[in-house]
Amino acid sequence: MKLRRDQSLLLGAAALAVMLWAIDPLRPLLLPLIYLNTHLHELCHGIMGVLTGARVDHIVVRADGSGYALMAGGSIIPMASAGYVGTAVLGGILMAVARKGENARLALATLAGSLAFGMVLWVRGDVIGVVSGLFWVGLLWLLSRKLTADQATWSVQFLGVQLALTTVQAFLALIQLSTSDYAATDARILQEATGIPALAWSGAWLVISAAAVTTGLRHAWKPVSRPTS
Repeated sequence: MKLRRDQSLLLGAAALAVMLWAIDPLRPLLLPLIYLNTHLHELCHGIMGVLTGARVDHIVVRADGSGYALMAGGSIIPMASAGYVGTAVLGGILMAVARKGENARLALATLAGSLAFGMVLWVRGDVIGVVSGLFWVGLLWLLSRKLTADQATWSVQFLGVQLALTTVQAFLALIQLSTSDYAATDARILQEATGIPALAWSGAWLVISAAAVTTGLRHAWKPVSRPTS
């Protein structure tokens, strides 16, 4: 079966993303992507906080790639769940919408605008976190203006796959950390708030995220509709 161009681009993006994770010498290249993932993760927390009535004080993205959102009020379950689930859903959406070049460029510009919104309102603290956020705002905006349709499609699909992979890796680490009495994780926060074990929250988020990514891939892979005469 001959692959369509958009299918080939998606497979190429997925192959490169997997290579970055699987080949040790390439892993340092992941650090900027880890920063992007953390910015988006914490931004999802902040947006859900606003939607549920919380006051978002600030977001910190640390030099080691970790981060946190300091909020008061709101609904703890959707707020704590929004980081991992929101990032996975975003990855799925990016894979699905990037089939067309104009949509891909719009997705890049939207990501740049969303990060800029978070930077202006909430991101504070570690200088590396601030610099990495500004870097990604500028890069995403530049890519949205300069890339060809195929280049934009590949770039957005790569980011979508990358977000999905980093989310899976984060879930695996979260499941391990959630068994520790000293681990300050989103799942641990919900365990303390609800009495439901952190491992159960981690597993539920993984299932939801896998469904979101699978849906995104299915939409990205489905045949292109053609007009009939």
